[in-house]
Amino acid sequence: MSTVRAAISQAMRLLRASSPGMSPAPRNWRPGWRARKPWIHEARGPLITLDISANWVPGENQRLRIQAGADVTVTLLNTVAMHGGYDPYDYGFNPSARESAANPALGSLNPADYVAWRPPTDGARIEIVGTAQGLYFYREDTNAWVSALSLAIDSELPFNQRLQGAFAALLAERLADVLGASGAVTPAQKARLVHAREQMFTRTGNRHAPTRAQYF
Repeated sequence: MSTVRAAISQAMRLLRASSPGMSPAPRNWRPGWRARKPWIHEARGPLITLDISANWVPGENQRLRIQAGADVTVTLLNTVAMHGGYDPYDYGFNPSARESAANPALGSLNPADYVAWRPPTDGARIEIVGTAQGLYFYREDTNAWVSALSLAIDSELPFNQRLQGAFAALLAERLADVLGASGAVTPAQKARLVHAREQMFTRTGNRHAPTRAQYF
């Protein structure tokens, strides 16, 4: 279980603010709770922004602006359109349609057949702004969308379980300022932080869309 409580406990142990096998003191939960807010969301690049005024199933990595007065139901997707899939004859010159705001990727509740539809990528995001607010991350290891704005202390983190250690290390960096001398970051922990940032921000184990230069 990669919960908020487990991440805060691990961060406290990294800072030697709690003993191994012991839960942090209750007074330490509040700064840990505040520091865990999803600052990593902004570091993962821009989202495609869409204005909607009717019920919608978004694609991945989209920001939905719900217009004032609109009564909208947003259903989180199960699969993403592949837009025809890989073309072996384009030699990489055609940009992916899902990178274009004019032709955003469609989401659906269909099963993944890997011909027209594929699962979302791990860490994909859906943000809702306007008359309603929401931020959801897709966890491939649990096949679930997890809200990053309404986490309780025993809620699952919105990140894959393999990233819990990296998230706890970054959380410890934030808590070090709050805890003062008792939460000093050691040189070994600084090296760990570098690796944690690489894991969280680049997610090297994930499938990434190709990056192509545009000259015209």
